[in-house]
Amino acid sequence: MKLKGFFRVAGVCALASAAMLAVAGPAIADPTSPTTTINLDGAGSDTTQDVIDRTAKDAGYSSWNAFQPGSNPPVVHDPIDVKSGATCTDVSRPNGSGEGVTALRRSLSGTSGYPATTAATYAGTKPAPIAGLCFDFARSSSGPGSNASTSGLLQYIPFALDGVSVAVGPDSGANATNIGSGFTLAQLQSMYSAGTNVVGTDGVTYDPNPANGTTGTAIHLLIPQAGSGTRSFFAGVVGINATTPPAWVKDTFIPTGGTVAESVQEHNGSAVTLDHNAIVPFSIAQWISQKNHPAIDRRDEAILQNVGTTSPLDATGTKLNVTFQPQLLRDVFNVIPFAATTDTASALYKVFVSTTDANRLCGRTNRITEYGFATIGARCGQLTSANRAYSTTQW
Repeated sequence: MKLKGFFRVAGVCALASAAMLAVAGPAIADPTSPTTTINLDGAGSDTTQDVIDRTAKDAGYSSWNAFQPGSNPPVVHDPIDVKSGATCTDVSRPNGSGEGVTALRRSLSGTSGYPATTAATYAGTKPAPIAGLCFDFARSSSGPGSNASTSGLLQYIPFALDGVSVAVGPDSGANATNIGSGFTLAQLQSMYSAGTNVVGTDGVTYDPNPANGTTGTAIHLLIPQAGSGTRSFFAGVVGINATTPPAWVKDTFIPTGGTVAESVQEHNGSAVTLDHNAIVPFSIAQWISQKNHPAIDRRDEAILQNVGTTSPLDATGTKLNVTFQPQLLRDVFNVIPFAATTDTASALYKVFVSTTDANRLCGRTNRITEYGFATIGARCGQLTSANRAYSTTQW
């Protein structure tokens, strides 16, 4: 078994574990619908689900998990009853940022001020919502991307800062990994975009592309499931197409010694724990959130890595390093209809935009940091034309 190298945050994390356990709480369950205080329902990103689920419960609106709460491996696309009435009963659960935004677009489709959407249904045994306002907002860990439009019908609203590092499997035991640590950003970009061999900090040559004839130690490059905002963000950083990645980049894995491929769910460590040669992008905030709240911990012994010599965690090992690799830091968002941004009386405005309302998300800074994110000051709730998306021709 090869040594890991010296750029591993596990030791720091272990020293901080006692302090983190002090804030441990129960798993965040799906809401009881319909809501009784603020009649809003949202879904989408796995990355931000825990913090938004918690702040939603604090304020009295509904945020639905990206997968069935408590399921590991995650159960996805199971039917949920979003609002009362047959239109929103047995709706397929949106899994990830892309499906959350799709669910919002389909919810708005054909309603007042919105044309019929071209957004396709997503996977599941029950239909995705359409022709009924089942979802009022979406969680997204990435911005508008190629859908940006200054006349867009949706507004992406930032509320916190996250970062993305990579994770590998555990150091020892039956599931010990062969993968070294401390790959530089340039090495990650070279492996993911070109399938190029790189030499790790442990002196081992890692070969990501089976077409090379495995000239070194095989490394399996993973990305999260289709529709994941983290997948889109990380793909942009390493220079691959998120929709059609290179053949050596996979969103499924085969456990070491196994034969059946399994889906990679973002921020779930089972892929790298079960596939001893795998590496996968992992939200730093999710890492901290899961460590802070053992009831939602699905890291499964996976270990968060430095990128080069830069730690994803601060010196205490308990918070996001806001000076982490700049290209790997990102804002995270909630997505609402643009029309709501000009309606100061609307519930969506009061929760996601207002600087004064008692239920505003941006006022819950302790919750934001408890769940691993860093606060962004005045940028929280900020409305910019660059963060509008989906014009009528894109809708």
